[in-house]
Amino acid sequence: MQGSHVLVIDAGTSAVRCHLFHPSAGIAVSSASPWVYTQEAGAPDLARAFDPMAVWRGVSSAIRRCLAGRRVSAVAITSQRQALAFLDSDGGEIYVGPNVDLRAVFEGAAMDEDHRDEIYSVTGHTPAFMLAAGKLRWFQIHREEEYAKIAAVLSLGDWLSFKLSGVVASEKTLAAEAGLLDLETGRRADDLYRELGLSLNHVDLTNADDVMGRVSAQASEQTGLALGTPVVTAGSDTQCGLVGLGTISPQQAGIVAGWSASAQLVTARPIVSDGGETWAGVHSVADRWVLESSAGDMGNSLRWLKDTLIGGVDDAYKELDELAASAPLGADGAKAYLGAGRMDMSNLGMKQGGILFPVPLTVSGFNRQHIVRAALEGFAFAFRANVEQMERLSGEPASSIAIGGGMTQSLTFVRILAAVLGRPIRLGDDPRATAEGAALCGRVATGQYDSIEDAVGDAIGETNIEPEALDAANYNDLYQSWLDASQTLSELPI
Repeated sequence: MQGSHVLVIDAGTSAVRCHLFHPSAGIAVSSASPWVYTQEAGAPDLARAFDPMAVWRGVSSAIRRCLAGRRVSAVAITSQRQALAFLDSDGGEIYVGPNVDLRAVFEGAAMDEDHRDEIYSVTGHTPAFMLAAGKLRWFQIHREEEYAKIAAVLSLGDWLSFKLSGVVASEKTLAAEAGLLDLETGRRADDLYRELGLSLNHVDLTNADDVMGRVSAQASEQTGLALGTPVVTAGSDTQCGLVGLGTISPQQAGIVAGWSASAQLVTARPIVSDGGETWAGVHSVADRWVLESSAGDMGNSLRWLKDTLIGGVDDAYKELDELAASAPLGADGAKAYLGAGRMDMSNLGMKQGGILFPVPLTVSGFNRQHIVRAALEGFAFAFRANVEQMERLSGEPASSIAIGGGMTQSLTFVRILAAVLGRPIRLGDDPRATAEGAALCGRVATGQYDSIEDAVGDAIGETNIEPEALDAANYNDLYQSWLDASQTLSELPI
């Protein structure tokens, strides 16, 4: 081993972050690089694409700053889901885009009209505009010459691994989240793509705990990583988050509450819903799957609330937490609907939302404390709705619920969530559960552990947050009231 540290590259929604993990001390140092976008001539207004050269320069610089001359035993890469890279036969980038690239909305809708049930039954995901199939259709229609040159369809994490190693391969959890994997067979969904009239060239599949390549001479010069350092594509940010939370056994549930808020239940088989409301994917551990019911862009909503009520001052999130803690349970009747809700991928679109409270204000006397408390309670109600949806589909209650991600820095929110769920929550040692899970996959791949199960058993600590019995009883009634108001809002026209 070249060093006891593992370098984690976490390509999230807001930035690329590098973390240097020590096996006992956790994250020793971090650095970050922003995403750099390019302007595409002729692309629709909602299209988004990265500038691959600028992004790679930024990532290389972030790696150098993080390493500061240190040697590492492995590089483990995790990334946002549904972000894609199309390469030509020479490894040149035709397209690298984020999960928020909406160029294929119309092309995906047309594809769903004819093939939605089959796409969902094979891949566990819809709608098509979010997936590789929709993006490929867009290129097929609008950029025929570029489409004809596509030799490899990869996830964003796979592309970063390729830049480090020169190896073209596709990690399974990321492939599944991009709609590239047949969940039943565990192979690339070639038959489905042929039926859709799309080309999907062969790419080898790797597991989250495989060494998929080694740092090349060119990447070593660019990043400062030692030549030959093992490169591990640890997979999807959500699945890495489950590993980081120790959520690896069937019927264990994990919540990764970051920019978006994903709730996933580990299952022993793929589970899809009759109406296509939820997603199904594969777990980082072999022969296990995940059932997902996501609450939406919760962290982004909290950021908006912070910017609106507090501004860009230091410790703004701490101030939000203190405001919420100072307001009474139930926020004196206030209810917040900031986008978080029960997952329903069969019924996407803009909906009415906002913050409701009794009026007139001369009597109610509402202030910032009530608004923030109502927002955190609304987020917790949304998680409960999604956990209950997963339990209904699986036919069994979750045996445990763990939570990680940036929102866990609000202890007020975690306590509210435990009370709303009415059961204990396992809180991760570090909010950066995704990065921790990726680091563990890197250690397994390089032989420091025999399996992900062994790594989790040895490395994952836990703090249990118990619900207050009286608070849990009160929240039962408030949850039903929140659901009723949510249904009423959903019926209002935009």
